Amino acid sequence: MNVEEKTKMAGLSKIDPKHQIVVTHVTIRQSIFFLILRLIILEILAGVLVIVLHTILFSTDIVETIFGNAQVFNTPLFILLILIKTIVMIVVVMMWLEEYYEITPREIIHKNGFIFRFEEQNKLIHIGSVTLEQGLFGRIFNYGTIKFYNWTQDKTSYLYLIHNPLKYYHILQSLLPEADEDKRVVREHLIEEEQI
Repeated sequence: MNVEEKTKMAGLSKIDPKHQIVVTHVTIRQSIFFLILRLIILEILAGVLVIVLHTILFSTDIVETIFGNAQVFNTPLFILLILIKTIVMIVVVMMWLEEYYEITPREIIHKNGFIFRFEEQNKLIHIGSVTLEQGLFGRIFNYGTIKFYNWTQDKTSYLYLIHNPLKYYHILQSLLPEADEDKRVVREHLIEEEQI
């Protein structure tokens, strides 16, 4: 099976350029569930920090301050905390946007970083096995991790906590239908030569 047949099976095909959009790669990001979770945790931490700072700096009794005083928060401190929280939120969102995986008919690419870019490439012909890991929460919120073994680097790599992992698992399986079979034949051939 050549690369063109594999791409057709994976939905990455060039059917008719006049009537179809040509898809040369698929971009995958970490599940948006984790971005939302990070932002919620950031909001909670910011709220707790405001309450703690206000309590420590201005009063020991927060209830008396809230109901007994019209000026609840120190305005410059409050604006500074909002600016810090906004900057941290932008960094969290940018980190989520700038870390992604690309599946092409020839390789899997992991890109991350918005100031310093890092890129890791794994050729599909070097992939020995692909497995899907998805727990109970992964099934509920539709995220999971795809694990694949690169036999040339002797390294296991991950598409970590991606959205809709079953879809991308099937795409990878269709791009690698006989990968394990080819490697078993090569290994058997090497074993036979060693025995002779």
